[in-house]
Amino acid sequence: MALIELGDVAAAGPPDPAADRITAGFDRRRSRPIALLAVLIVALACGGAVRPQPAGPRVLWTAPRTVEQGVVLAEDAVYVLTGGDRAEVIAYSIADGRRLWRWGTDAHLITIFPAPGGGPLLVVADPVAAGNPDGPAAKAARTTVALRPGSGAELWRRPGEPHLEAVERATAMLMEFDPRGGVGALTRIRLEDGVPIWRNGDREPVQEVVVETRDDRPHRVITATVAGDVTVRGYDDGARQVTRRLPPARYSARNSRLFGIAFDGERESTTVYRLDTLDELLRSETITDCGGVICAFGRSGLAALDPADGRELWRGPEIFGSVMTNDRILTEHRDGAEHVLLESRTGRPLSGTVHGYIARAQRWRDEVLLLRPTSDPIGRTAVTRLDLRTGRTSLLGSLEPMPDQQSCLTTPGYLMCTGWDRIVVASVPR
Repeated sequence: MALIELGDVAAAGPPDPAADRITAGFDRRRSRPIALLAVLIVALACGGAVRPQPAGPRVLWTAPRTVEQGVVLAEDAVYVLTGGDRAEVIAYSIADGRRLWRWGTDAHLITIFPAPGGGPLLVVADPVAAGNPDGPAAKAARTTVALRPGSGAELWRRPGEPHLEAVERATAMLMEFDPRGGVGALTRIRLEDGVPIWRNGDREPVQEVVVETRDDRPHRVITATVAGDVTVRGYDDGARQVTRRLPPARYSARNSRLFGIAFDGERESTTVYRLDTLDELLRSETITDCGGVICAFGRSGLAALDPADGRELWRGPEIFGSVMTNDRILTEHRDGAEHVLLESRTGRPLSGTVHGYIARAQRWRDEVLLLRPTSDPIGRTAVTRLDLRTGRTSLLGSLEPMPDQQSCLTTPGYLMCTGWDRIVVASVPR
């Protein structure tokens, strides 16, 4: 709860008649310009000597929660989800904790997707939550309901569920599940009214849907069937670009590369394909996606490979990456409490050892917030900003103890930490 400072209330009393009395030989009208001039001189002197300090992080509001409730952070709101016979979503203003609206349903609430840039809130519900909610029949009945972020009023509803990597400010891609299992159709829609932009439905349901992003937006859609038929489509128009039968695997995509991870019962191996042709580029039991490079692990440590042709770029000791972008790797040591920022194409360190737990973000931009307990004074939470471009760190200040420094999320200007019994939201200087 915000605290409003009222000042010294005891000092405010009824006027003293003696204080307003004009004494003999003293002209207050002549003294006023002199007094104002003195005040002005003092103010200018103080202004030149004392520079205003930049505002540090501060707690804005807290709210109770239970471990059964889900909490989702958006750009300008915090959403709390409650299940049960009467599931509901409650929206709170991120700036001051005001409850904006409450939306309830008798269906089984699955999850929510806040659209960026002030777009609608997409709520996924299962109207026939009998039996296993993740079973084929229940998933086939899933429905997406779009709500206005400011009021909670319903805009539209459609069959299916949004793909996590395909929710933009103005459009989204919905996956419609097949009662036999898998995804029966993909539909890209306008968020303002739910009208389809394109729709694709194959005869055979696909078992996996992957979205490749470029410049922080969806670029291509990759689908894979049980038999191993992999198809690449453009996100904007849904047009098929290439199809090829590949060995069954679990897929991910980045930087025009498709990563297929297969397990034969004894060993796991990764195959890298070119997305434009689905030609095989690399295959190994020791490679993985490291953002702007491919990491190959061996007895001698780590080798960073060029995603374009597989050639070795640099070698170094084995690392664990906590944040990976197209040109940066933030390593992780000591159970996530220590980090070093590397330039991914060269392996050059851009920072020394940086301490703190990472506040997770939906999309990494040019910074990472790190939280760690303070030693002087004991018990507070220090907030440090790491610039991913330069490796420089800035101590922003400290906050009252957060519920769990390893369970914090961030969006530009704000930090949210959740514990088993409360939500804490703080402002963070940009």
